[in-house]
Order: sequence, then structure tokens, then C-alpha cells
Amino acid sequence: MRHALAAAAALTLTLTLTLAAPAARAQVSGLDLNRFDGTWFEIARSPNDVQKDCSRAQIDFTATNRADRYGLTVTCTRRADGRNETLRATARIDADNNAKFRFTLRGALSFGGLAGQNYWVYAHAPDYSWAILALPNKSDWWIWHRSQSPSAAVRSQTLARARQLGLDTSRVVTTGG
Repeated sequence: MRHALAAAAALTLTLTLTLAAPAARAQVSGLDLNRFDGTWFEIARSPNDVQKDCSRAQIDFTATNRADRYGLTVTCTRRADGRNETLRATARIDADNNAKFRFTLRGALSFGGLAGQNYWVYAHAPDYSWAILALPNKSDWWIWHRSQSPSAAVRSQTLARARQLGLDTSRVVTTGG
């Protein structure tokens, strides 16, 4: 009986400490947003329901007239019929770490700004040719590249970097050219 109580107490303490632990920090700080804006192509991602039929995604990340806001246009080419779907969103930059964004859909799908998600930039190339973004808990992630068809070596290197960051690449979805 004492062992069961001790085990239960240890489990409770472990859960309490785990739940109270701060969230993982973004790996990047001081992102140069002037170099981050522009056109990106998704070259790999984790599987997710929203993009399950997307064979190619282009992301246009554009400065707005507000220093803490960017516009996003995401164009997804569907596998089944090659049709393009476009989503528009706003990225609000975190005041404490500009490598953290909150993307909120624009238009009818925004539900008054409630339809949003936090994304963190976990790594990027020194020349801003690629970037790895993920949700703060790393459950979903994306690799963006400036080229729609980077070399196999670049794809391999960025996936290796994603693994180093603790992202689950066991079921990677390869997209783009």
C-alpha cells in the first residue's frame, strides 16, 4: 500500500512539474524581417489535415504599414485536380521575440480574429534561403525555401536540421518541385 501511495505521489509530482514547465523557446531571435519577407515555397512539412491534399504551397510574406504586422497569402495547389486555393492571413509579430508570429485568417474565415495559430521560426539559413517553422509545441512543422525546387542535398540538410530541433520527421510530406 505504501509503495502504491509513493508511486502515486511521485507521478503527481512529475505531472505537476511537467505541466508547470515553461514552453520551449523559439530557437531564433532577432530575425531580420526585411530579409524574411518575400516569396517562400513549402518543400516539406509534417502531415496535417488542413494541407492533406496540397501538393505545392507558395507563401507570400509581405510587410504592411504597421511595424508589427505582415500580410500572408498562401496558395495551395491541390493534388487531385491541380486547382489553386488561396488563403489570406495576417501575421502579428511578437513584441518580445520577432521570430514568433500569430497568423490570423482574414475575411469570412477569420471569425472576428479568433481563427489564428502561433508559429515560431526555429531555424533559418544565414542568407535566408530556407526557414523551419513549427507550432510552439512542435506538433506541426514546415520547411520553407526561396526556391520551389531546391536540390536533394538542400532538402536532406534542412530535414536533418529539423530532426536536430526535435521535430518528428518520420512521416515527412515532401512538397514542391
